[in-house]
Amino acid sequence: MPIYGDGGAVRDYLYVEDHARGIDCALRSGATGMDYNIGAGGETDGITVADTVLRLLGKPSSLKQFVRDRLGHDRRYALDSTRLSGLGWAPTVTFESGMERTVAWFLEHQDWWRPLKSGEFWEFYQRNYKPVQVG
Repeated sequence: MPIYGDGGAVRDYLYVEDHARGIDCALRSGATGMDYNIGAGGETDGITVADTVLRLLGKPSSLKQFVRDRLGHDRRYALDSTRLSGLGWAPTVTFESGMERTVAWFLEHQDWWRPLKSGEFWEFYQRNYKPVQVG
């Protein structure tokens, strides 16, 4: 499982259904031309994401592989979803529950994603995910 750089970059992860509800809320209740950020209000680093996926799959942490970070890769994305919450929207799915549902979906729909992991994908993967020493 590739992890960019030292795995310390953080993101605000949001379950897909919460994201869709956020879009719907902005479209139905928001002001025309206004921007609305959709975020859960939390920050999770790449190592936590990797550890969570591996735990949910029952796989060992030895599968984690630190790879060269992308040039210009941001260490932190922070969203202020105050405008959207002012319209009555709030996330309803926790990070843990969202990861459980996401992993379950991918396990149940292998016929959808397995064909994508061939040819061009593996060439891209080998080119862009070279192991590095972290420390």
